[in-house]
Amino acid sequence: MEAAVFLCQDSSVLNEKITKSSPNMEDYQAAFMQRHLDTEILCKKESERRIAAMHFGGITIECLLKAMIFATLPKAATQEWKTDSNNPGHTITNPGHSYTEALNRHNRLKSRIDKFPQVRKWLDEVENPNSQNFIDMRYSGLEPDDESYKRWFKAYQILKGWLQKQTTQL
Repeated sequence: MEAAVFLCQDSSVLNEKITKSSPNMEDYQAAFMQRHLDTEILCKKESERRIAAMHFGGITIECLLKAMIFATLPKAATQEWKTDSNNPGHTITNPGHSYTEALNRHNRLKSRIDKFPQVRKWLDEVENPNSQNFIDMRYSGLEPDDESYKRWFKAYQILKGWLQKQTTQL
């Protein structure tokens, strides 16, 4: 629980903006915190599971981006995605697993990232480690080499921290 509390401190503004979800709704903030813990365990030297870490790390960032999108919704809106059969009081549809699509749904964050090309590089490294989408990595049996994994891990850590910082500034 201490790790979750630590993560909440970094994104306290985001936590304040996100209301407690009903069991039927997706809770991206809670999912972000849990997937972050999963990724940390998978990255530990004694259990280093590189492909799983890269897969879950990508999901961690996806959940953080989706939580940031939901934090921008009007107070009267339901924290659900707009679909043909669901009108939650806003027009934002689920971006799926695409970071680009997620950023297209959060204009202020996208504008901020456009000013920092290095952040775009981190996003690409985490979303497409070894030129393979993080979601598709679950089917891979090829471990990345040391250099590729270290590059991914560094990008993941810096990106996660940078995005959490943005939750207090956007």
